[in-house]
Amino acid sequence: MSNDHPTSLTAAGQHLPAGRALAPEALRETRHSLRTPLNHIIGYSEMLLESAADQGLEALVPDLERVHAAGQHLLEQLDRLLGPAQVAAGTVDPALLSLELRTPLNAVVGYTEILLEAAADRDQREAVLDLEKIHAASKHLLGLIDYVLDLSRIEAGALPAAPVIAPPESGGTAAATASAAAGTGADGEPALRTEHGSLLVVDDNALNRDVLARRLERLGYTVATAENGRQALAMLRAAPYDLVLLDILMPELDGYQVLRQLKADEQLRHIPVVVLSAIDELESVVRCVELGADDYLPKPFNPALLRARIGASLEKKRLRDQEVWYRQQIEAERQRADELLHVILPDEIVRELKTTDAVQPRRYEHVAVLFCDIVGFTPYCDQRQPQEVLTSLQQLVEVYEDLAARYEMQKIKTIGDAFMAVAGLLTPVENPVLNCVRCGLDMIAAAPRLTAEWTVRVGVHVGPVVAGVLGRRQYLFDLWGDTVNTAARMESSGVAGTVTLSRAAWDAVATHYPGERVGAIPVKGKGDLEVFRIAPG
Repeated sequence: MSNDHPTSLTAAGQHLPAGRALAPEALRETRHSLRTPLNHIIGYSEMLLESAADQGLEALVPDLERVHAAGQHLLEQLDRLLGPAQVAAGTVDPALLSLELRTPLNAVVGYTEILLEAAADRDQREAVLDLEKIHAASKHLLGLIDYVLDLSRIEAGALPAAPVIAPPESGGTAAATASAAAGTGADGEPALRTEHGSLLVVDDNALNRDVLARRLERLGYTVATAENGRQALAMLRAAPYDLVLLDILMPELDGYQVLRQLKADEQLRHIPVVVLSAIDELESVVRCVELGADDYLPKPFNPALLRARIGASLEKKRLRDQEVWYRQQIEAERQRADELLHVILPDEIVRELKTTDAVQPRRYEHVAVLFCDIVGFTPYCDQRQPQEVLTSLQQLVEVYEDLAARYEMQKIKTIGDAFMAVAGLLTPVENPVLNCVRCGLDMIAAAPRLTAEWTVRVGVHVGPVVAGVLGRRQYLFDLWGDTVNTAARMESSGVAGTVTLSRAAWDAVATHYPGERVGAIPVKGKGDLEVFRIAPG
């Protein structure tokens, strides 16, 4: 170590440059690297304790408890000597840190070696695999402590790599990862999700993924894993997940970048995210929350707290999903109501009703009104079953609706077997009467094509009308006035297979069709009216 600076003696007899502050970024990386193997020690020892009875490991419980207690003590010492405040100030004493960590860490190594021998003697292969992970994590942590003593290595960030220990091949996590990436189960069918929810664990450390995934699977969750942020985003876009447990420091895309992309994606932004990281500085917590994380837990995590936080996040998501479903149902009902409203009322009237919550009655000056009625409909009904009558009538009305639309006319209503429509009311047309006559002639031609026994007569008149909507229930858009009454009288006084017109209507089409003057007919309240008739030809 360089002697260019004044020195002070540490508790371990090591010399640290007096007043020298270490780079916070290097210390932050050191803290993260030390906490990662601690996460493995605590996590695997907890799971072994929880499953000791099921695996027949009762005799190993006292030593497992010692390993777990030593791991917790290591964590407490690390937080005391290399906490966020010390990291920010750069006032960490590496020698004191090494001294305080070595004693409990040696206990972990020693007890783990005893446990490994005992588990091997009992042929407890699954327990041996987990104990080997604890042992390897302890050895790795010892190597890290040696590097911590060399300040130049800390500042250069040259920390030793963790040993590569693959999770047991028999574990469900690897299979879950593959099936979740494909969005299917082992048989190619869509993967089933438990009632607890489907979780995605994102961490670049294989043992971190294994510890967390196995713990969550024990709680009943369906768990998939991703080793980096890019893979996680691809999996989230390929299959549905209820919650993401996200690490921060990862290759390719770190946790901050994953959060940013998640919350920018309309399809993924509502998936809750719980950040699990060995970085426990307030600055990182705040940054994650600002980027959209629902919660933040430091590693090693408290299992009870983790379970509670996941449960709370999933409950919030369940309530939000329920709210979204309710909104979708309301929107679907609104659309159905809107469609029904458009069936009942003209589009222009619907727009006015939505805008003002009312429809003002209006007078329209030059409107052609058409009535079409089936001749002999009553005796036709008396000779047939109701279903046959209504089926035929429905087909005829649908044809007439299509004809009205073709000639830019507005259907007003059906009255029994009579069909009423207008031209020039809401949609301006050049010659409303001409449109009505053309439509009426097509109606006459269409009726016998649908039902051989049917013939129809059509009446047309033109003049001013009043239009509006009456009532609050079972309402409809209707017309009133002398023009409507006269048009109905034209139809009732006509003959089958012809269009009967008033004088005013005839004058509007006289140059377009040959017609026959029928003469005058009496009309109630108006006296005699001159009538004309147009026949197909």
